Amino acid sequence: MKLRATVRRGARLGVLIGAWPAGIAGGLCLVTALVSLTVGHDATAWALTSAGAFAVLGSMVVGVTVGTATGLALALAPRGLLTRPPLRGLLAALTAGLPVAALWVAALTGDGYTLASYPPSIHFLTWSATLTIALVAAARSGEIAGYGTGH
Repeated sequence: MKLRATVRRGARLGVLIGAWPAGIAGGLCLVTALVSLTVGHDATAWALTSAGAFAVLGSMVVGVTVGTATGLALALAPRGLLTRPPLRGLLAALTAGLPVAALWVAALTGDGYTLASYPPSIHFLTWSATLTIALVAAARSGEIAGYGTGH
């Protein structure tokens, strides 16, 4: 039962991780699609609506997957590691941050591009988002593992 509860709390963290970018991307695509409709570009509005839907669904899938993996890692970790907050936070940060970083690198280096092909602003955005995800997972690691307040 503890395994299931820990994984469930990790999945809730994943919803939090996925909801922020999903809301931002979905909102931007929706506003842009509405503007395109008012100007008379129906095809552009449809393309933006479908792109927004894919961005929202993709963000939520990645977020829930990362959160569930973090919960599973914390559920399977030895008790000695879980009782030490710095080690527990490091495990959660690595479990949540490394797959997201790998996903960003894979997305940016597809189609023959290299990381040097992009401006520094893209790198700042992607790495700050990855760091934020890792820090949120580390900060919530006690709650996920059942060592937070109220448990």
